[in-house]
Amino acid sequence: MKFQFEKSIIFRIVFILAATAIGLSLATKYTAPISHARSQQEIAGIAKMIDGEVDSVLAQFPIDKSWNRKRQYRIPETDLTRTERRVAIPPEVNPIMINRALNIMAQQYSARAIGSENLKENTVTVHIKLESYIIETISIKTTRDLKRPG
Repeated sequence: MKFQFEKSIIFRIVFILAATAIGLSLATKYTAPISHARSQQEIAGIAKMIDGEVDSVLAQFPIDKSWNRKRQYRIPETDLTRTERRVAIPPEVNPIMINRALNIMAQQYSARAIGSENLKENTVTVHIKLESYIIETISIKTTRDLKRPG
């Protein structure tokens, strides 16, 4: 005994599969993409908070405020600014520990602290990156002859 499919059953199955494919195609086409990108205004607010946190991180180490120079620069084609710091530290302070503390702090804001070392100049540079912008650059230089004011 042979088993035969009725044409109506085959037609219904094909019709349901085609309708499902078209429905899924249209649903993905007209669904708004989910954007996790922040606006420049949000980034500017977070950058300001991170700038204050950098001061707090540096205060955890025996670094005098007079050894810290700070300037701000506009990021081209945006409404954002990048803070650049030049920080002198005594030899007993390990710049890698500062880098680690900055990275832990940056992660709280979904940012990253990326460090690089220049052995020739005896500096460590840490860039704090939020979204696709470097919002803070900290150049740390070990200096032997630092004098505490006072």
